[in-house]
Amino acid sequence: MVFYFTGTGNSRFAAKMIARAIGQEAIDITTYTKTMQRPDFTEPGAYVFVCPSYMSAPARAMTDFVEWAIFPQGIKAYFIVTCAASMGITPRVTSEICSKKGLEYMGSAQIKMPQNYIALFTTKKVEENIDIIEQAEIEIDKIAASILNGEALEAKKVGSVEYSVTKWVRDVYYKDFMKTTKFRVTDKCISCQKCVNVCPLSNITMKDGKPTWGDKCTHCMACINQCPRDAIEYGKGSVGKPRYKGPEAGRERK
Repeated sequence: MVFYFTGTGNSRFAAKMIARAIGQEAIDITTYTKTMQRPDFTEPGAYVFVCPSYMSAPARAMTDFVEWAIFPQGIKAYFIVTCAASMGITPRVTSEICSKKGLEYMGSAQIKMPQNYIALFTTKKVEENIDIIEQAEIEIDKIAASILNGEALEAKKVGSVEYSVTKWVRDVYYKDFMKTTKFRVTDKCISCQKCVNVCPLSNITMKDGKPTWGDKCTHCMACINQCPRDAIEYGKGSVGKPRYKGPEAGRERK
């Protein structure tokens, strides 16, 4: 089984490619998290978890899901993160989760994908993103082949100092910086509710025809990037920056 969590589509893209290659279905974990119905999986075989890397570690939406859901004891578990830079402490985090859950850890891998965190950074031009996606496809094929053959994925060693420092920074960022107070909507908003529909945490509602944000945000940037009118801003950090519409949209413009 292949599970994914995504904001702008990078991890969905990778998950669906892997799922096709190994003859499985790609499942959006928000199918379960939005209803809060705890799933109890019984299917044999390998389980693959695909999500973005946030602050050099797997998105908490995914790690929380793995800890919350029920899986067969001893099943093989693979972890794939999509990122613009590095997967950081992902191998250590995911191996510890496997030990806690009684899963056989089969390694972690990273797939470089276009930058989408425009609250702080700037996504590249469409042509550059297309090059990144094409290189990602090559890496995804290699990862899928290893999973299909039952091979473990090689992952870097994470030292104690790197783990401790990164984990501390990550915890602080989630607690103090992943806020919604800076999200705002401009006069370009047409009340289409696209932001409501794409939010993976159901954190956006409409009030007087305009979106309002709750307090469950994970900064996936789905709302701001996928707004069809580019009507959402995050403070001054996103002003004037191109939006990343996802790998599928980028390929269509080639």
